[in-house]
Amino acid sequence: MDQLLFPGFSLSEAGRLYARRFEERSRNVGLDFGQSRALIVLAENEGVTQQRLSELTAIASSWLVRTLDRLEVMGLTERRPHLADRRARSLAVTEDARQVLPLLWNIVGETLREALTGLSTKEIAILAKALNRVIANLSALDRPTATDSVKAHASMATPTKSQKMRKSVGH
Repeated sequence: MDQLLFPGFSLSEAGRLYARRFEERSRNVGLDFGQSRALIVLAENEGVTQQRLSELTAIASSWLVRTLDRLEVMGLTERRPHLADRRARSLAVTEDARQVLPLLWNIVGETLREALTGLSTKEIAILAKALNRVIANLSALDRPTATDSVKAHASMATPTKSQKMRKSVGH
């Protein structure tokens, strides 16, 4: 079968294999791929509402509620009253989560290095740009906040200031 004729299948297979490798590593932490993704994105966007976290992670609201419920029971996240909207809840990570996050970032890095083995820096940049464009195209058809999903994916690929600081101090 010509892979170029079915790139959607290849994208799906790459995602499935990446998630499986990630979960093999994250088993010791006790978090699955979706829980890890929600926790990492929340840590970089503390104070957001569940709706906003759903947009940033591209996790459906109904799934995210269950994921946050599990993370809360595990003592990794908290729902707090939102300062600007009494109906909304503000999300935060706990101190326990702050202990787990460096482990998750290591798992992300190890799995990504493994997945990108054999690709040059230029090829990785082209791949990231192409994937972000595919996500933007499909998200635009799906919902009005298409750029949020692209930003979330890009932020996971680009280290934040706090991640750079952790790396520089050897964590």
